Amino acid sequence: MRINNYIEGSCVNGPGFRFCIWVQGCERGCPGCFNKEACKMQGGQEIDISEIFRIINRKKYDGISVSGGEPFYQKNDLELLLKTAKEQKLNTLVFTGFLYEELLKDCSSILRYCDYLIDGPYIRELPSHCKYAGSGNQRYLKLRDGLIESDLTFSTENSSECEIIINPDGIITTTGFFDIL
Repeated sequence: MRINNYIEGSCVNGPGFRFCIWVQGCERGCPGCFNKEACKMQGGQEIDISEIFRIINRKKYDGISVSGGEPFYQKNDLELLLKTAKEQKLNTLVFTGFLYEELLKDCSSILRYCDYLIDGPYIRELPSHCKYAGSGNQRYLKLRDGLIESDLTFSTENSSECEIIINPDGIITTTGFFDIL
């Protein structure tokens, strides 16, 4: 799988304590995208799914979150990643610029491994209603066997949150959604 980056531990990229992966590559071109580096089709690093799980298995996580770039551009790897996570009893969340209804057409086999889906293109001008979504048009969906079980977008416990992570080597990573004035 071609990835841009990963974080070994986040509480703002889905429910619980999570391992987060940003895949490399997206051609959607959402104005104001907060992760332009991950959108470049070239770059990042190729990491085997087994290596990703070797890293994941160093800590205890509630789940994994996959963002990007656009995860559904790497369908085969995404399906294997999510399937393996489910086999290890991790819940799964995928952020995508596609709508759930679009993904049903040729990604339904992948959706059955998704517990949560944040769907829809990022629209900078629409403030988010949910701590996990970047913009107000995006939905936070709970899935079961690839079907929508509930729409959690407007749940009161889902207000915006962010994290600032300072690694031992001094690299600062921000994740989640917040406004800095």
